[in-house]
Amino acid sequence: MTGLRQIVGVLWPSFLVACAMEMLVFALVDPVSVYCGADALHMSRQGAYTTAFFVFWLMAAASSACTVLLAARPEVERRDASLRTPPP
Repeated sequence: MTGLRQIVGVLWPSFLVACAMEMLVFALVDPVSVYCGADALHMSRQGAYTTAFFVFWLMAAASSACTVLLAARPEVERRDASLRTPPP
């Protein structure tokens, strides 16, 4: 159950960050007026919004996943800690 909990712990906050980034960026920038390759792909404004949202979500998820990876205790340390604690 811990694996699913970690996945949700990464994806949900990164989804919220992507929502906030989407609102912030596109409140200031019109994707049609800025050349970002969308016109080369013949993307509509909605397509640019959707693509940008998933890019923001991917970047935020990668950041959160790195945090989870770096915060995880090594297996040896977990095993040593479980040997020192008395059983309930």
